[in-house]
Amino acid sequence: MNPLWLATRATGEVSLVLFTIVTVMGIATTKGWASTRWPESVITLLHRNISLLSVVFLGVHIGTTVVDSYVPISWLDVVIPFQTTYKTLWVGLGTIAFDLMAAVIITSLLRRRIPPRLWKGIHWTAYAMWAVAVAHSLGVGTDMLLTRIVAGMMVGFVAAAVVARFMTPHRQDDPVVSVPTRMELRS
Repeated sequence: MNPLWLATRATGEVSLVLFTIVTVMGIATTKGWASTRWPESVITLLHRNISLLSVVFLGVHIGTTVVDSYVPISWLDVVIPFQTTYKTLWVGLGTIAFDLMAAVIITSLLRRRIPPRLWKGIHWTAYAMWAVAVAHSLGVGTDMLLTRIVAGMMVGFVAAAVVARFMTPHRQDDPVVSVPTRMELRS
């Protein structure tokens, strides 16, 4: 078996699971599902850290896909959708998910320098990114049974979080949750 192909498959599945956890935690932070055991600051920090971990796994997923010569996917195909000749639609959806994720990351890094509404608006595209990533995995996944099981479970988790979100009473103070950084704490 080709180790790059195995790494691509494994990191793709792990990325989908991690991005699902991030999505569910994002839903949790918007509705204030904090408790004394899980304060908002802990949920937000976990959301950020798991986001970073998922980006690492996605980077390995993309890198092994490009480096592996089994399929003709180039670095350009990573950022420009629908350019590859291999499963054009499904790889293109993965590219769109990556581009949306890049927009969320860039605006999150610039969060203190851009208007909160702009950040929040772009951050909402993370839901679209997650859905497009699920579609990408279903269309490109080579182990269809495993991919369908994982994708089905992930859709179930997010659907349950969305239902719970709409069943939770709306908070009047619905802030954009923010955990101060060390630099902000010092000043």
